[in-house]
Amino acid sequence: MGKSVFEKIWDTHIVEELPGNNYLVFIDQIVAHEITTPQGAIEIDENFNGNLYSPKRIIAINDHVAPAKDTDTAIQAKVLRDWAKKHGIRLFDIGDNGICHVIAPERGYVQPGMTLCCGDSHTGTNGAFGAFALGIGTTAQAGAMLAQCLILNKPKTFGIIVNGKLPNYVYAKDVILAIIGNITFKGGTGYVLEYIGSAIESMSMEERMTMCNMSIEAGATSGLVSPDETTINYLKNKEVIPKDKNEFEKLKVKWLSFASDKDAKYDKEITLDASTLKPKVTWGTNPGEVIDIDGAIPNDADEKSLQYMGLKKGQKLDGLPMDQAFIGSCTNSRISDLREAAKILKGKKVTIPTIITPGSQLVKRHAEREGLHDIFQDAGALWTHSSCGPCLGMSMGVVAPESRCISSTNRNFPGRMGARSRAHLASPAVVAASAIAGVIMHPKDI
Repeated sequence: MGKSVFEKIWDTHIVEELPGNNYLVFIDQIVAHEITTPQGAIEIDENFNGNLYSPKRIIAINDHVAPAKDTDTAIQAKVLRDWAKKHGIRLFDIGDNGICHVIAPERGYVQPGMTLCCGDSHTGTNGAFGAFALGIGTTAQAGAMLAQCLILNKPKTFGIIVNGKLPNYVYAKDVILAIIGNITFKGGTGYVLEYIGSAIESMSMEERMTMCNMSIEAGATSGLVSPDETTINYLKNKEVIPKDKNEFEKLKVKWLSFASDKDAKYDKEITLDASTLKPKVTWGTNPGEVIDIDGAIPNDADEKSLQYMGLKKGQKLDGLPMDQAFIGSCTNSRISDLREAAKILKGKKVTIPTIITPGSQLVKRHAEREGLHDIFQDAGALWTHSSCGPCLGMSMGVVAPESRCISSTNRNFPGRMGARSRAHLASPAVVAASAIAGVIMHPKDI
């Protein structure tokens, strides 16, 4: 019987089988950032003489509050900075930084067949490359830095088949919201989700990253896409990828060997028709509480979610007034996302405070070479440096209590973007259209 990409990676990284479906698994790459790494780094230096298994297998990034907003976050950044320099760890610091799940792919630190971990729940983004990438806690990350291994319970496999062509104004963000709405925000618990089908095959790597990024919002351990020529073409000439043609060809053969076999079997499967999808917007307090932009909140909607969001059963979201708009985060802050937003915003003016945050300084410079920053600023939007800040309500755009923000981020649970704030998740195109209208609006209507 054939194997899926996840099974191939898992089988080639087992160090030891343990009782209870647990395994000691080798980790190829560790990504560290200033929020979850300092505690473990200090512990290792103080109690284990700083004996990291392999500093060359770690990259460090100041990304969550970058630059620091206060003394506490300045200390966190300094601890990471000093620790990385002390141990010869590749550091992406202010000016050459970005969101960790944008930096790792754009520099080539994630490759097909790899295992990768980071102290951040959206690490599954990297699964778009045919890698097993998972978010872990601070203690587990410290263990991985000491031993280059994690003790993991083997997840089941969930094949999500998406066929058909996406309609105009429907994007990867709408596809993943449709999937979470279908299986619910707990429907992927205990599974790795593998996205399969013609719609996935036709997606760019950036779109695939959006899909895998939100796998965790369905409760999944991670998300993956089988590597193919699209994957190879994206990785070519990246910072740490070999430039020698023969060496790269050998890597290509290795990478494609991890592709899912045609006869791979999954523990669970569902199928979606991409051609039937519409732009999506969340109404509730988890990404599974989502409807079509022209739909109505269902009659079986959760009462607590409705109360928190200040909405009613049967209410439509189209035309709902917004207080703020945000385009950014590890979900939708790459150059393709910014281009789609610019198409909508060009020659228009926003009517509510709108913040646009590129995913990295490389993305920022790319966008500026294309003149996108002028389109955004001419429209009245704030064009910032790269950071996670607004997504998790830490800095650069915290939403006021009971204010509504139409956002391209990945989470809408209570307080996510600020105390008692109300976040409505959507694609960058819907966010841009809504920023112009001041109400939730379909991009076709702008």
